[in-house]
Amino acid sequence: MSSHLVDAFLSRLAPALQERTRTPELDRELEALVERARAEVPGVELDPATFVGYVAERVTLDAGGQPVIGPLRAGPLWIACGCVLGDAAAIAAFETTYGPEIGAALRKSFDTALSEDAELRLRERLLLVGEDEVPRLASYSGRGDLRAWLRAAAVRTAIDLMRARRSVALDANALDDVAIAQDPLLAALKQRYREEFRIAFGEAAKTLTDRERTLLRYRFFDGLSIDEIGQLYRVHRATVARWIAAIRERLFEDTRAALVARLGLAAATDVDSILHLIDSQLDISVEELLRP
Repeated sequence: MSSHLVDAFLSRLAPALQERTRTPELDRELEALVERARAEVPGVELDPATFVGYVAERVTLDAGGQPVIGPLRAGPLWIACGCVLGDAAAIAAFETTYGPEIGAALRKSFDTALSEDAELRLRERLLLVGEDEVPRLASYSGRGDLRAWLRAAAVRTAIDLMRARRSVALDANALDDVAIAQDPLLAALKQRYREEFRIAFGEAAKTLTDRERTLLRYRFFDGLSIDEIGQLYRVHRATVARWIAAIRERLFEDTRAALVARLGLAAATDVDSILHLIDSQLDISVEELLRP
C-alpha cells in the first residue's frame, strides 16, 4: 500500500519536487497519517490514495523542501476531504463533531438574525461551489484546530454579510467600529494590542513567497477576477480560487499563532476574542502589504 500512497501523493506535487520528495520517510509518514485518520474517524471510509493526494495539494514544505506531514490533524483532514468529495458519512461526522461550533461562535458576538443568516451562508460555502469559489472547507490545511478554523470562518462570514447589506462603510475605521460595537472586549484588545498585531502580521507575511504575493496583488490590489488570473497562469479558475483561499487562511492562522504567542493567551475565551481582532484588520493589512 505504501508505494501506492507515495505515487498518489507525488502525482499532486510540482514535477520539480517529486523526485527529491520520494524518501523512505515519506512512505512511513503517509501510512501513519492514514492510520491515524482512520482511528480518529472510524465511521468514515475514504480511498487512502485519494486522501493523500488531497493532502499533497495543501501540504507545506520545511526548510529542506520536504513535506511536513507529522503534525497534520489527521482526523479533521480526513473529514474535510470526505466532505469536499461529497461523502455522506463524512458530512454526518462533520455536522456531529464540528457543526455546533459555527452557531456558538456567531451567537457569542452577533444578534440572532445575523447569526442565523451567517450560519446558513457559511454552511453553503463550506460544501458548495459558487461562481468564484471552491468549497470553503477545501482550504482547511490540517495545520491547526478545525474548531478554531470554523469559528474564524463564521466571524468572517458575518462581517461579509454586514458589508453586503451596506450596514457599514467599507473603510478600516468603520469595520473596526462594527467589531468593537459587537464585542466590548475587542475595543480593549484593539487599543492595547495594535502594535502587537502589526508585528504578528509582519511575521506571518514574511513567509509569503514572491508567487503568493503576486497572486494576492492580482486579486486584492489590482482587482483581477479569478478567471483573469487563471488565464495568466493557464489553470482552471477553481485552482486559482483554492490558491488564494489557502494563502489567506495561512496568513490568518500564522498571524493568530504569532499574536497568541506574543500575548501569552491560553484561555479559549481570550483566543476567540483575538479572532475578531485579527479578522477586522487582516484584509486591511493585506492591502497595505501589497501597496507599491
